[in-house]
Amino acid sequence: MTSTVNDELTQARHALAAAGCDAVLLASLANVTYVSGYEVPVPVGAHAEMAYGPDLALCSVGDGGSWLIVPAGAAAGAGKKSRLDGVIPFDGFDSFHATDSHASYLAAVRRGLAEAGLANTSGTLGVEYRYLPFAVGALLAEEFPRLRLVDVEGAMQQARTIKTAREIALLRRASHVADVGHRTLAELSRTAGQTEFAMWGEITARMFAAAGRDVPVTGELVTGPRTTTVEYPNGPRMRRTEPGDAALMDISQRVDGYWSDCTNTHIIGGVAPSAEQWRYAKASQAACEAAMDALRPGNRAADAWHAAAAAFRSFGLEPAHYAGHQIGVVVNELPRLVAYDQTIIQAGMIFSVEPGVYQGPGGTFGARSEKMALVTATGPEILSDFEWGIG
Repeated sequence: MTSTVNDELTQARHALAAAGCDAVLLASLANVTYVSGYEVPVPVGAHAEMAYGPDLALCSVGDGGSWLIVPAGAAAGAGKKSRLDGVIPFDGFDSFHATDSHASYLAAVRRGLAEAGLANTSGTLGVEYRYLPFAVGALLAEEFPRLRLVDVEGAMQQARTIKTAREIALLRRASHVADVGHRTLAELSRTAGQTEFAMWGEITARMFAAAGRDVPVTGELVTGPRTTTVEYPNGPRMRRTEPGDAALMDISQRVDGYWSDCTNTHIIGGVAPSAEQWRYAKASQAACEAAMDALRPGNRAADAWHAAAAAFRSFGLEPAHYAGHQIGVVVNELPRLVAYDQTIIQAGMIFSVEPGVYQGPGGTFGARSEKMALVTATGPEILSDFEWGIG
């Protein structure tokens, strides 16, 4: 295991203690990654089918221990990266020996609960109602009937609201990888005639190189008429760009468990924007910058929304959707920048701010502008270094 310093687990324990928990059993990819420091794999492909249940994190809330419960095949790697006290492996698929992953998974949970001192005792166990496997819930009901289960989604959200120094460093790195992608889009947009597939391939290849390995990527690259509406995700496609097309890319990638989320809009082929293209692009850029400037301690999430809306209206336009969201171990975290969210902005939050405006069906253009910003005591620090695509 890596360093024993684990500020994220400390923050989680404070929030869980306030919620009355004696221990917590986490099952979501986001929260297991958060408390352990181990980048839980995104459940796609063969890997997701070779073990009975998801990775789990079991942590005592007081001074007790903490354990990562993972498939045996991943245990060695998880043990090197996890900052929890121990790793409890369970059987997954084995090419040479028959396994019972279901029984082994439940046995690992049973073992962890016993090591945490929760067997044959009363106490409050925090779980995530949205993510806890039913089989684990049944085990708890049958074999640990004296434990009271409480949903800790709110407590964990509270713990994750203010980013630790380690998280800020990881999110900086993720934003720099996104910068590589958007600078590549700017370069490719100078030349018409490429397919969206080819552009996306080059963009992600350079982002992988910047990250040092292939990383999970999600988002979209849309050009031409598909920029006029929001049908996310909606590209790339086998469409060849033409001079004067809009090119809008909203791309996110996960590096060491933390995400970026950034968007930019360009004109293909070195063509100057029309008056309407310029108005829509400048409106979205101004809205993004105004919303970022409103991300100051003591303001509310709604203030950033209203700042973006005022910027749009100065161009004679209305916002098409929310103005952004916080980001961390998932792409889209609370709070979100909407008119009804009264969450107080605090130093240490990191937001992806993404206002957009679109001509709609029958139109030819839409623009979204998104950068990442760290809230500091003196105001926002813009983490994204790429330049807007339409000047």
